[in-house]
Amino acid sequence: MSVADLHDLELVWPSLGPKDVIVTGTFDQWSSSIHLVKGDSGFSGSVKVPWGQKLAYKYIVDGRWRCREDRPQEDDEHGNINNVLQTPEKP
Repeated sequence: MSVADLHDLELVWPSLGPKDVIVTGTFDQWSSSIHLVKGDSGFSGSVKVPWGQKLAYKYIVDGRWRCREDRPQEDDEHGNINNVLQTPEKP
């Protein structure tokens, strides 16, 4: 898949309290590969994701699996609750 087939998605954990925040999901095969960077209002990072796809993701905050309560959530086939989003269609 070429870079032109990918969309830049910014993911944010809006808290300054944690020491370490990772985001992982279907975009990295749940490999815990995206460490977010601490900024003035929380942690953020950008990931390249396919256009026009539904993604499931979750945060690992100081070693604990967490969802953002203010974002859509769904149960997966294993009974886990994950955040979900639909990426936009390619322009």
